[in-house]
Amino acid sequence: MPAQPVLLFAPIPGDAHALEAVLRELGLTVRACATPEALYAGLAGDALLAVVTEEALVCCRIEDLAAVLQRQPPWSDIPLLALADSASGKVDSGRFAQLAGLGNFTLLERPTSRQVLLMSLRSALRARRLQYAVREHWRELESHSARLEYAVQERTRELEHEVRERGRAEAALEDARRLESLGRLTGNVAHDFNNVLQIVSGSETLVRLALKKGADAELDPRIARALDSIHRAAERGAALTQRLLAYARRQPLVNVTLDLAAHLRVTANLLLRSVGQAVALRLDVAPGLWRVQADPSQLDAAILNIVGNARDAMPDGGHLVLAARNVVLPDPGLAEAAQLAGDYVCLTFSDDGTGMSDEVARQAFEPFFTTKAVGVGTGLGLSQVYGFALQSGGQAFIRRERPGTTIGLLLPRSAAPESLPEPERPVAGDLAGLRLLCVEDDRDVAEPTLDILRGLGADVASADSADAAIRMDLARFDLVLSDVMMAGSMDGIGLANWLAVHHPGLPVVLCSGYMLAPQRLQSLRVAFLRKPYRMAELVDTIRQALQRPDADG
Repeated sequence: MPAQPVLLFAPIPGDAHALEAVLRELGLTVRACATPEALYAGLAGDALLAVVTEEALVCCRIEDLAAVLQRQPPWSDIPLLALADSASGKVDSGRFAQLAGLGNFTLLERPTSRQVLLMSLRSALRARRLQYAVREHWRELESHSARLEYAVQERTRELEHEVRERGRAEAALEDARRLESLGRLTGNVAHDFNNVLQIVSGSETLVRLALKKGADAELDPRIARALDSIHRAAERGAALTQRLLAYARRQPLVNVTLDLAAHLRVTANLLLRSVGQAVALRLDVAPGLWRVQADPSQLDAAILNIVGNARDAMPDGGHLVLAARNVVLPDPGLAEAAQLAGDYVCLTFSDDGTGMSDEVARQAFEPFFTTKAVGVGTGLGLSQVYGFALQSGGQAFIRRERPGTTIGLLLPRSAAPESLPEPERPVAGDLAGLRLLCVEDDRDVAEPTLDILRGLGADVASADSADAAIRMDLARFDLVLSDVMMAGSMDGIGLANWLAVHHPGLPVVLCSGYMLAPQRLQSLRVAFLRKPYRMAELVDTIRQALQRPDADG
């Protein structure tokens, strides 16, 4: 890189040679200027300093020189050394005063000693080099300032992102709390409603048995129609409460290890009939899909609910993609599942239908919320999906797309081998002579059940709580039929645990339509009957419990 020059503007050759010799003695590079324009150009460039004589100043316009000096960067104040005769009349003394006001201007009178000139040059060079040091510090500060500004901008963006994420998390937490409170309310209502339906269903069965005296007797058609209407109403109510309990996450799940890829391929045939010919269904299952832990019947119900919702959003037809892939959470692409961690399988259902507004998407998982016409939808389809996902240890979410909607379902991975259904066992044909203990705290529910069992030939005793049951001589019973939700020191599950310790060979059938902690059933070797139940379901469950390998008999 060439050395920075010292500008020398001396029109008289003798002055120019003498001054150049002094400058070179100091080891400086000299750039001689023959015109004012050359001087101006040098001052605007990279010059160390400038040395001019009074003859050169006569050629320069003060305004032009001032304009050049004013364009210097903030750190620069280039030294100007002028040599003039003190008695000379060629240069206006007022001009020197003007030059002194322009910047770093030093006037030396001629003749001057060589030592004074050298000292003045060295002083000017030190000042200039200090300016260069300032320039480097200036540049360093600018660099630090730029880095600091960039860091501030980055941190500001991060904070804005954190604020947005916190806002979304708080909104999600608020929605979760709202849905949880709705779930508790829904579950309590469903529990009471299930007991009412059990009374209705049991009473309808008793009326049929009472009116039908013989095996070949026919009921009066009007009475038969009335009983059929009661039966249909009870079944519709039972289906309704099951959806409510699914949302409330208070229904017992029969979780098994499921080969989801194979299950989806089988389910796809059912889905094709469900969506109709106007909707093109595509299955996109990633290779090596993990097995999951889930209740197959509830999974099918969730899939049908989502697909039905997508079909209704595409009245003129469209496309529906059912995709499944493995995910390891947390995953930046699944912000909706930020609270989950581990291996999951993600099911997504993407349609190109009418889509949802923000408000609709926010409420879509709430029970009884629907945008369909009265009588067309119950508003319980997506709420069942939400409850099933959470109770299974996963998550459900909704994304608004352009166009359409994506509904996602996350299910936990299972490392266990695929569960195979147990073979059916042959069972006895009736309940004659069977000694049963019925534990039920609601008399209105217990009475129809007791009458039905006695009508089938069973010898039935009753207890109104688990505490009362354990005080009885349980060795004389062949089976215990108990409700789950009961007052007292223990509920039905507590009773089943007590019996497993004190009467390990005594079969137990638990009945409930609502449970505070369904997962408590998972470790028990008991039969389970969901309320409201029909007579045939009750008899079949009792027979299956009696045929268990660990049952006495």
